[in-house]
Amino acid sequence: MASLPVPHDRARLVLAWLVVPHRALPAAALLARTNEAPPHLGAGSKKTPARSAGAKSSRGSYVLSKRSHQARPSGTGDCMTIAELVTLTGQRRPFVALAATDRPVEVHVGAQSVRIAAGDASVSLGWQRQGGGALLTGALLDPRADMLLLAACEALFGSFPELTHVALAPDLAPAAVAGLITHGPAQLVDGLPRIEPDLLWQMSALWLPGSGGVFPQRLVTENGIRHPRRPPMRDGLLYARSIPWLGQSITFETADPERHLPAFHRWMNDPRVAEIWEETGDLAQHRAYLEERRADPHVVPVIGSFGGVPFGYFELYWARENRLGPHYEAQDYDRGWHVLVGEEAFRGKAYISAWLPSLMHFMFLDDPRTQRIVGEPRATHAQQIRNLDRSGFAKVKHVDFSHKRALLVMLLRERFFGDRLWQPDFDATAQPVLPVAAQAVPA
Repeated sequence: MASLPVPHDRARLVLAWLVVPHRALPAAALLARTNEAPPHLGAGSKKTPARSAGAKSSRGSYVLSKRSHQARPSGTGDCMTIAELVTLTGQRRPFVALAATDRPVEVHVGAQSVRIAAGDASVSLGWQRQGGGALLTGALLDPRADMLLLAACEALFGSFPELTHVALAPDLAPAAVAGLITHGPAQLVDGLPRIEPDLLWQMSALWLPGSGGVFPQRLVTENGIRHPRRPPMRDGLLYARSIPWLGQSITFETADPERHLPAFHRWMNDPRVAEIWEETGDLAQHRAYLEERRADPHVVPVIGSFGGVPFGYFELYWARENRLGPHYEAQDYDRGWHVLVGEEAFRGKAYISAWLPSLMHFMFLDDPRTQRIVGEPRATHAQQIRNLDRSGFAKVKHVDFSHKRALLVMLLRERFFGDRLWQPDFDATAQPVLPVAAQAVPA
C-alpha cells in the first residue's frame, strides 16, 4: 500500500477505515473526514443544484492525491504512514481481482510476497522493488496463469500507485507471459517482459464479464443522423472493480425494473433528486421510464452499487445521436452520461473518487473505439465542474440548451489511461488540454 501519512491522534479512525468493511462503520464516521458538502450529480445532469453550504476542509480532512499518492491532513502534525499502521495491526484487506468473472480471486499483497487465493487453493509469488517498478518472481503453473498474473499486477498497482511497471521474471510462467506479450498488456524492455499500468487497465477481461469483443460496425441513418448501429441491451453485470481505498468493490449492472424499481422509485421521488431530474411519479410511471430506456439502443440505463448496495443511477448515451451531438464535431463512438446519487451515505469524496473514474473506465472498455467521453454540466455549477476538472475532463465550450446553459467537457482516452485517472487527484486541479470558449455566463 502506498505511503499515506496520517496524524498519530487519527490512527484509530484511519485503521478502522482501512481494515473494516464500510458497512461496519457509520456513514457519518467516514464522511465526517471532509467538511465540504459532497457533490450530488456528475456530468450531464438534467439540472444542477446550487452548491450546498459547507465549511472548507479543516484539520482532520483527508484527500487522495494522484500526483503524490498520499492522503494528507490539511493541518500539520506528526505523521505515521499507513504501512506503519498496517504493521502495528498485522491486518490488510485482500484485493479482489477478476470480480466480473465467474472465478474471482483474492490477492493478498505483503511486503515481499503476493498470495493469490481462489477458494481453498492459493499460490504465492515473490516481489521486490526494482528501480521505479517491481519485479514479480516465482513459478505459476495454473491454467489461468495469464489472468492470475494480471490480477497480481492490478493488486500491486492498486497497493503501490507509484510503481511505474511490474517486470515478470523469465521463469515465472513462460507460456502465459508469451501470450501476454502477444495480446498487448506486456512488452519486452531490455529483454525482460513487463506490464505497465496504462496497458493493463485497457484489458477488459479484468473488469468486464464475458469474452468481450467489438460490436461489428454498420452505419445507419436515423432522424437525419448517420451513425454506427448500436449494440442491443445487455442484462446483468456490466463491470466490477475492487476499490482499494474503500476496501470493497463497485459494480455497474443494467437497470432491471424487477429488481431495481423500488430504489429507483424512491430516488426519483426524493426532493433533492426531483429538483434536478423532474421525474417524480408512481411505481407504474417509473417502471415505464426504465422500460423505455431499456428499449432505446442509444441509451444504457445503469445501476451502480458499492458492496452490493445500490447507490445511484446512470444513463450512458452515444453522443453522436444525442442532443449534444450537433453542438460539436461528435465522433462515431463518443459517449456521454447523466447521473444521480440516490443514497446519502454514498455521497462524498471517498465515493465520487471511486464511481466517477470507474464509470469512465467502463465506457472506455465497453468499446475500445471510444476515444472521448463528454459531459454537459450546468455552466454555473462551479463545484461540479471543479470535480470534473480534477478528474481529467477538459473544458471545451459553452452550449445553450432550452433548459440550461451547459459547459461541454471532454475526457480523452489517452489522458485517462496515460495519467492513471482511475485513481483521480482530488487535491490539485488538473490542467485542461482544450481551451475554454470565451463566453460570458449569465447571472
